[in-house]
Amino acid sequence: MWKEKAFEHATKEQPLECCGLLVKDKGEIDYWPCRNVAFKHDVANFVIEPDDWAICEDSVDEIIGIVHSHPEFNMEFSPADKASCNALELRFYLVNPNTKSIIYIDPEISNVN
Repeated sequence: MWKEKAFEHATKEQPLECCGLLVKDKGEIDYWPCRNVAFKHDVANFVIEPDDWAICEDSVDEIIGIVHSHPEFNMEFSPADKASCNALELRFYLVNPNTKSIIYIDPEISNVN
């Protein structure tokens, strides 16, 4: 199950944020773990390794969401999370492996004419 894979990845990456992609392939939902390269960009948030994203995109039918954790397990989406969710137009998931909880946000739809 994709949730267990995400929890395992988050546990393994502690104390850093884990990040990955929620994908649909051959009718199945799965978790695709990615490398967090935020340290290369001097940012406090997560940054998915572009090569990981590209390989995933070429290997599955569809990317349907972004999954990540917060090192302190704060289960609130940051302003950067919300902005990225809207920019990428993908559902964002936040996982906490300690409590086995997952929350998500959807992109906001703007009615620009």
